[in-house]
Amino acid sequence: MNASNAQIREAIAEQAAEWFIENRGGPLDREASARFMAWLQTSPVHVEAYLRIAALAPDYGEAAKTLPTPLEALLARAHADNVFPLDTARPEPLPALKRRRLRSWSMAAAAVLVFVAITTIWVTRDGQRFGLPRTFSTAHGELMVQSLPDGSVLHLNTDSEVTVRYGRGERLVSVDRGQALFEVAHQDRRRFRVQAGEAGVIAVGTQFDVYRRPDRVRVTVLEGTVAVFAGSSPRSVPGDPLAVHGVRLDEGNQVDVTDRVGAPRQVDAHAAVAWLSRQIDFEEEPLGEVAAEFNRYSRIGFVIEDDTLRALPVSGVFDAYDTDSFAAFLATLNGVVVQRTPRQILVRRAAAGEP
Repeated sequence: MNASNAQIREAIAEQAAEWFIENRGGPLDREASARFMAWLQTSPVHVEAYLRIAALAPDYGEAAKTLPTPLEALLARAHADNVFPLDTARPEPLPALKRRRLRSWSMAAAAVLVFVAITTIWVTRDGQRFGLPRTFSTAHGELMVQSLPDGSVLHLNTDSEVTVRYGRGERLVSVDRGQALFEVAHQDRRRFRVQAGEAGVIAVGTQFDVYRRPDRVRVTVLEGTVAVFAGSSPRSVPGDPLAVHGVRLDEGNQVDVTDRVGAPRQVDAHAAVAWLSRQIDFEEEPLGEVAAEFNRYSRIGFVIEDDTLRALPVSGVFDAYDTDSFAAFLATLNGVVVQRTPRQILVRRAAAGEP
């Protein structure tokens, strides 16, 4: 086996270890199960790596029960395909799944794989090596809190999705949709970068919120300082991860990013992240935007077709899930009529002579 193949085998062993840990945690959901099966079926070498790690685990039997397809069936399918892309020679037959039937060469190979896997697991958990990308998402009305490998904490708002990639040079989180708040653990050697469409944020030991809206990205800083930029990621200067071509945003400030970074403004940062407490806090905000926020949590949404009414500034603090209270509040506004149907809450201007 040449050096290149050895590196590929090591990478496969690392992936196998990650998948074994996922399976030990209980049955995979439909999406994860599909990804796992696709990974296994990519090559018989993947099946070998997984089996060798699983064979030495004391709770292999329990973990195997969670698999969508028995490992024996996968193994038989792999050998039937007769495809071994990493080596010119066909590997030796796999050992039996039970400890008492493992051959000495298999034990040695499995021990090496387990050592590599365990080392990789610990190092990856510590954030020192590149780990496989992880995607976290929430459904409509759902919130999530997730600890990241480096000690940072991710708070995910309703109907949101982020992808986390940790490498040697930086920690990168992509906000694919929705809103996330980050509590960043400080690291001298690796910057923490968030990308949301054309907007980017670089932070060191801080707390900030990134909200990816259809027409812009809004960044709010709760603690510390971040650098906000538009377009491709700038390079940081050694010793100063925030020395970039962008706008420095301090605690208690907020900025909107489109194709460029707007002017920073002071805001009530904690009101901007009231969603952490399942609230919507707005001060002189356009009614259309406030209604859109409520629609992120409720199954019955507000509909406002009048542009002038959508621009009406309103203020208040409401439970994000309490659409009834917000509808009652709107009904108290002069010249505003609220009509409820089983599917929506229509907000319109009162017609002439209508109370």
